[in-house]
Amino acid sequence: MINLLKKMFSTSQEQEIKHMRSQKPNIKTKNAGDKQYSKKVDKLSKGQLFPKVATIDDPSKRKINEAYRLSDDLENMVRVNPPQPKGTPKKVLEFVPIAGIQRRKKDALKFAISENIYLELEKEPDNSYDKNAIKVNGICTINGNEQTIFLGYVPGKYTKQLSNYNTLNATIKTIYYPTDEKGIGFRMDIWSEKNNKKVEGKSYNKSIKVPDDSVDRNLDGKKLEKEGYIDNAIEFYEANVLEKFEGNFPYDRLAIIYRKRKQYQEEVRVLKQAISLFEKLESNTHRSDVSPKLMKFKERLNRAEELANKENNLR
Repeated sequence: MINLLKKMFSTSQEQEIKHMRSQKPNIKTKNAGDKQYSKKVDKLSKGQLFPKVATIDDPSKRKINEAYRLSDDLENMVRVNPPQPKGTPKKVLEFVPIAGIQRRKKDALKFAISENIYLELEKEPDNSYDKNAIKVNGICTINGNEQTIFLGYVPGKYTKQLSNYNTLNATIKTIYYPTDEKGIGFRMDIWSEKNNKKVEGKSYNKSIKVPDDSVDRNLDGKKLEKEGYIDNAIEFYEANVLEKFEGNFPYDRLAIIYRKRKQYQEEVRVLKQAISLFEKLESNTHRSDVSPKLMKFKERLNRAEELANKENNLR
């Protein structure tokens, strides 16, 4: 991941950053027991905050995850050479801005000057303005803690096209640091799996048998989803939930499927089962992956319960 802070800023700029870091951003903290929202940062001091990076016009000399500029770039512009996201080799869109980022410019700058920064895309099917809406979250490390900062949305003119893809990733292409005249900005590339377009849903197929092996259920369930046999895939995943499969995959897939179908009570049920299991794993095992996965389940459960309660109130 990208570590822009330590290598790129001058001493005077580092002092400004240290001042900013002493403030508490309005962000979601992933390593806390529950969702926490702290106070907003104070108004940022005026003045430029431009990172020092090498000018590299020759593409063959650019290293992966290293920041650089072209010789004719603006002073506040930084380019990034990220690796291709694992599992999503197909570039669907490039040089895409983040809509609404100026409303969150303080948090956006906090993200831009942090360590180990990268982007995550999150589909938001319950968005009241656009059912194809896609949130853009910035993941970074601040004071040793991984944090998620909401940056904005993929612009609406792209979301219908992107709705045809199940899996989406984003990489940072360019960062525009703020000046006295212009605010902070990002450009990103968006990636998906090859031939990862949605398929039409098919009816439950009685001839498809549930495998005896739990790993086979996960693998075959994923294939069934791609083929459109969603109800059969649900059956496979639910069998693993019933057997308390000690991995996140079937719980994640069921939660996503039920959210898309607006079956919020089912999503809540599955997530509670996942949390119960992973809390036991956290106490009884030394697996390093358990705690972060447990935290994600809890965060998703909060949102699922909100949606379930909202649905009940509308009845």
